[in-house]
Amino acid sequence: MTLTMQDVHFRIDPARPLIAGLSAQFESGRLACLAGPSGAGKTTVLSLLGGITVPQDGQIRHGDNAISVLGAADRRLWRTAKVGFVFQTCRLIDVLTVRQHMALVARLRRDPAASAAGLRMISELGLGDKLDALPGALSGGEKQRVALAQALAHRPAIVLADEPTAALDNRNASAVAMVLRDYARSHRAVVVTVSHDIAVIDLADDIVHLQKS
Repeated sequence: MTLTMQDVHFRIDPARPLIAGLSAQFESGRLACLAGPSGAGKTTVLSLLGGITVPQDGQIRHGDNAISVLGAADRRLWRTAKVGFVFQTCRLIDVLTVRQHMALVARLRRDPAASAAGLRMISELGLGDKLDALPGALSGGEKQRVALAQALAHRPAIVLADEPTAALDNRNASAVAMVLRDYARSHRAVVVTVSHDIAVIDLADDIVHLQKS
């Protein structure tokens, strides 16, 4: 199912729009990368696509559903059901092990299968020996991979990743990029990432270049 931006405008300062008339289509089964200079609005586009932020003009559509016209509560329900986020800053809970983080996804999503799916993803990301580790015992790159597994555990139809390889070395960055691309293919998901990493850019099916307004 396509995720579409139709002539989207978003401004914080009325005199200087951050996003001005952006139209783009993100297809299921494909890995898309948002590229552009700092201040071009890449992270804002992820927020718009995920229904966290709404545009002042234009629409965000998922298939036939106009997400951007929904009220806050309905957007939250849609986001919970459909979207997995990977943020620049890992949002792990200090007192939960890696294994418990996957169980938490299953509980919050009311999806018992999510825990096993998350654990499989942890293994694919090379962290099978870290299941009983707390976040404080993990490196920054390991935390980022746990956050990625957590985002994918409930098998979302849309994955939005903000610089998911920023804290990783080249080998692990390539592994994460491949996981994102393979997830898009195998789950017919829309996967959109912000990245300057050549490992992600080289594997992307589509690149959307943003410019400062």
